[in-house]
Amino acid sequence: MGKAKRQPLLRLNGDVTPSVDIFITYCGEEMDVLMDTVRATIAIDYPPDSYRVIVLDDSVSFEVETEVRKLRAKHGQIYYSTRGTKPKTHTKAGNLNHGLNYVSRLPGGASDLVAVLDVDMIPSPHWLRALVPHLLVDSKVAMANPPQRQYNIPDGDPLGQTMDILFDVMEPSKNATNSAWCCGTGFVVRRDALDGIGGVPEESINEDILTSFFLKAAGWEIVYVHEDVQWGLVPSSITTHLKQQKRTCAGIVSTAAALWNPRAQTMTPEEKYGAIFPAFAMSISIVINMTAMVVLPLLLLSGAPLVAYSTNSQLRAISVLFLIKFLAIFSYDFLATQAANYHLGLLGTIVGWMIPFQFMTLARFALSIVTGGGVPMFTPSGLNVDVRAAKTFASRIRGVLWDYGFIVHVAIIASLLSGVTASLGAAYKIGNTQSVWIELFTRAGWPPIFLAWFTWILDCWTPLSYSFNPPEAMARNTLMDRDPKTLLAYPNQHAKDQLRVRPPQTAALLAIVYCIGACGLAMYFM
Repeated sequence: MGKAKRQPLLRLNGDVTPSVDIFITYCGEEMDVLMDTVRATIAIDYPPDSYRVIVLDDSVSFEVETEVRKLRAKHGQIYYSTRGTKPKTHTKAGNLNHGLNYVSRLPGGASDLVAVLDVDMIPSPHWLRALVPHLLVDSKVAMANPPQRQYNIPDGDPLGQTMDILFDVMEPSKNATNSAWCCGTGFVVRRDALDGIGGVPEESINEDILTSFFLKAAGWEIVYVHEDVQWGLVPSSITTHLKQQKRTCAGIVSTAAALWNPRAQTMTPEEKYGAIFPAFAMSISIVINMTAMVVLPLLLLSGAPLVAYSTNSQLRAISVLFLIKFLAIFSYDFLATQAANYHLGLLGTIVGWMIPFQFMTLARFALSIVTGGGVPMFTPSGLNVDVRAAKTFASRIRGVLWDYGFIVHVAIIASLLSGVTASLGAAYKIGNTQSVWIELFTRAGWPPIFLAWFTWILDCWTPLSYSFNPPEAMARNTLMDRDPKTLLAYPNQHAKDQLRVRPPQTAALLAIVYCIGACGLAMYFM
C-alpha cells in the first residue's frame, strides 16, 4: 500500500501555469445555481489565457445557452456545448466524454488538465492554484481531489446530509495509505491520463470511483487535498436526498461489477480488494439490517428470553464483555468524529431509515443484471423540491405514506413497538422484583437488542417527522455574500462555520446512559 503520508497544502504562484479545461455539468437544475457557479469559475485566480470554462448542458436549455453567450461576449474563455436532444446515455460520464471530444476541436486543442465542477459547486478563487501544484510536483499523480462542502445544511442536520465524516476522517486516512479516490467534483486530472484509460468510464453511474480504479490500474496515483476550495448544496427535500442516496448505493455495487472490465485487469489484487470490499460490505450490511428489521419484531413478539445463559455468573460475564465492547466502540467513534465537528458518532448516523430503500435498490440492481437488463440508470437528483407543496394535510399524508413509500417505516415502527410491548409483558409475569428485572434485562431490555429497536424506531421516525414538519429552509441568497455589480457570489462565513456543526444528540446520550445503567443494575440484582 505504500508508506503512510499526509498530503501537504501547496500553492501555484505566478502566471506560468498549465492550461485547464473546466467542465461544469448541467442537467436542468435551477438557473441561478448554475450561473453562480459559472460566474465564480470565470473569476478564479488563474491566468485567463490558461483556462477555459465549458458548460456541458444535457438539458438543451435555450436559456442556458443564451446566458453563456452573453458572458462569452465579456469573457472569451467560456463556452457552451450540448449533446443535443437525442436520448442521453451514461448521464454524467457521457456528458463529460462529450466535453473531452468538444474541447479537442476548439482552437489550440485540448488543454493539459481537465477540472470538473458539479452545477452547484462554487469554487474558491484559489481553487486551481491549490490543486494543480500537486500534479506538478509529482509526475506520477494523475488527479488531485478536494473535499465537498455544503453551505445550506439545515440546523441540526436532521437527515445526516453533511459528508464531513467522509471528507475529514475517511478520505485523509485513505490518502495516507495511497488509496484516495476521486471525490466526484472539484477535482483536477491530467488530460493524457484520462485519454490513456479511454476517457471517463461509462460502465457505472458512479463514474468518479470507477475512474479512480482505472487510473490506478494504469499506474497513476491519486491524492486527496484536505483543503476547502468548493462549496455546494444538499438537496432541500427528503425525496431528492433519498433519490441521491439510492443512486449512490447502486453506483457502488455497479462499480465493483465493472472491475471485470478489461481496463481493470492490470489492477493489483490489493486495489481490486479495495474496490470490491466497500460494495460487498455495504450490500451485506443492508441485507443483514433489513433481515433484522423483519426478524427482531417476531422475536420480541414471542416473549421468549433473547440471551442464552445458564447461570447468573455467565450473564454477569456477558454483560461485562458487552460493556467493554460498547465503550470501546463509542470511544473510537467519539474520537474519530471530533475532526468533523460531530459529537457522539455512535447512534448518530440517522441513516437507518434508508435501509428499506437501499434494499430495494440492491434487489432492483440484482434483478436487472440477472435478467440481462444491464446496470440500472438513474436520472439526475436535482436540488429543490419542497415537501410542503401539498395543498392539504390529507394530501400530504397520502403523499408521504404512499407516494414516498414511508408506509414501510410506519409498519416497522408499529411492529417494533408491538414486539417490545409483548416482550416486556412476558417479563412482568414473573413474581418478585429481582426476577422481573432479570427477565426484562434478557428480553427487550438486553442492551444490544435495546440499541437495535430503539435506534430503528428513531431512524424510521426521521423521514416521517421531516416530511410533516420539515426544517425551515433558509433562502440561498441569505447564505451568500453577493457583489451587486458583478453578481459574483460566495457562501458567507456564517454559512460555512455554523451549518457544519451537528449538536450532540439527546437520544444517543440516553442510549449510552441506559446501556451502562442497565448492565450495572443487572449485575447488582444477580
